[in-house]
Amino acid sequence: MATPKKARQRSLLQFLALLIAVVIIIVAAVLAQGWWNNRPAPEPQDVTVTARVGDASLEVSPYLVCEPGLECPEGEVPNLPVGPDDTLVLEIPQAIHDHDWQLLMIYDDPAANDQQLHGAYDAEQVEIPGSVDSPTEGAERPRLMVVEISSAMIGLDADGEETPYATVWSLSTMAD
Repeated sequence: MATPKKARQRSLLQFLALLIAVVIIIVAAVLAQGWWNNRPAPEPQDVTVTARVGDASLEVSPYLVCEPGLECPEGEVPNLPVGPDDTLVLEIPQAIHDHDWQLLMIYDDPAANDQQLHGAYDAEQVEIPGSVDSPTEGAERPRLMVVEISSAMIGLDADGEETPYATVWSLSTMAD
């Protein structure tokens, strides 16, 4: 049988071990949260949007990335054909949908063109029909031609300083 003095020492050691474990867990949680909040965001030119039509899928890189007010070199516009009865699905990554962004849909009838403005966390995915009802009586259903996503993003300039960038992803949906 343990003496009362040894029992108190054992209880004290258990309490100290528990206290040290709690302190270590709290410090680890604070450090992990600090790292998570301060981790670098991807550069605007590295952010891609996934476009899908049926089984076909395509990663769309930015068409334009530049500081506002400067001349923008244009990139390539990829093509993913979307039939009149198909639906184009765009998967918007968190680097875009965690703040305001906009979607522009251009049809072969300018009266059918549409623009959607999205706030932060409004949508992670957007579905766009390959054709829409004609705004003009008796006309053919306008076909989707081009889709553009626009967002202001933060990136690093040539000096390593954070700066805003106008970023546009563009996708042609017409059959070749």
